[in-house]
Amino acid sequence: MALADTVWLKNGDKITGTLGVKISNKLTFKTAYADEIKINWNDIKSIDADKPILMQLSDGSIVNGRLIHSADGQVILDEETNTPMVDTELSEIHYINPTVDLIGEGYVWTGNMSLGGAFNNGNSTNRNMQFNGESVLRGFDNRYTVQGYYYWAEDNDQQTQNNARVRGQYDNFFTKKWYGYVNTIQEKDRFRDIRLRSTYSVGTGYQFFESEKRNLSLEGGLSYITQDYYEEHDENHAALRWAVNYNQYLFDSFVQAFHRHELTYTPRTPSQILLYSSTGLRFPFIFGLSASTQVDYNYDSRPVDDRRKGDTRALFTLGYSWK
Repeated sequence: MALADTVWLKNGDKITGTLGVKISNKLTFKTAYADEIKINWNDIKSIDADKPILMQLSDGSIVNGRLIHSADGQVILDEETNTPMVDTELSEIHYINPTVDLIGEGYVWTGNMSLGGAFNNGNSTNRNMQFNGESVLRGFDNRYTVQGYYYWAEDNDQQTQNNARVRGQYDNFFTKKWYGYVNTIQEKDRFRDIRLRSTYSVGTGYQFFESEKRNLSLEGGLSYITQDYYEEHDENHAALRWAVNYNQYLFDSFVQAFHRHELTYTPRTPSQILLYSSTGLRFPFIFGLSASTQVDYNYDSRPVDDRRKGDTRALFTLGYSWK
């Protein structure tokens, strides 16, 4: 008979299967009859693990061993000698099978990239290409993010779109939720007369949620913006910055919703508001492949030459995600 991990609940129920991950107040547990389920940690009376598991206790110590119950609580057994290493309680187990970034023993690399395009040659000739992506390297108290896009289009040998944007950011977490950040954004757009707009920012952020399934953070701070135009006079100024970053898997991970926006406000006369937002849905397939649809919006309250203040772009792309 195949051995299994066992969870006893306070109501007397017994569940067998395979222990997953305990990060917050939930334990994931894989069963043969219901795939993966989530169990409230406070509803668990005791646990018996068939194999050694990695745990972090409430005192910060890292232990790798078999977790079994005893008359006095829980015991962690040494894998080789099968002798007790630590006497503990369920309330003292902070993490089960955590990723290396959560316990300060390494980095986790996640990200995605998408590519789309169309080509037509005949009585009319037009081409377009869209690329966007994001890469995040997460450690215990550090996070490095690179995100950007490049869009290009041509119609009857006349270029109609050529713009790019790259954001690099470093976050340092001084609590589990609060962090300080520094970032830079480099942006160009020939048809908005932007040869290069460079933004340098510092500030603080708050991470409301951070997990494989759901992420939400808010940021605020100060920016310094330099604007190098093709035709207009160049200008530099300071600004206030506000940003939101959100993504979440919905409907049992059938689709991932995402939204990001960054807004800077220059309190001068006349004032200037710059806004970039990206909102969409990503549909995972297999092996990390996905399809996505999104709407990007750029807004400049003081465009050059009385050009339009807002640009909207709808994208349909194929991509790849890793985690």
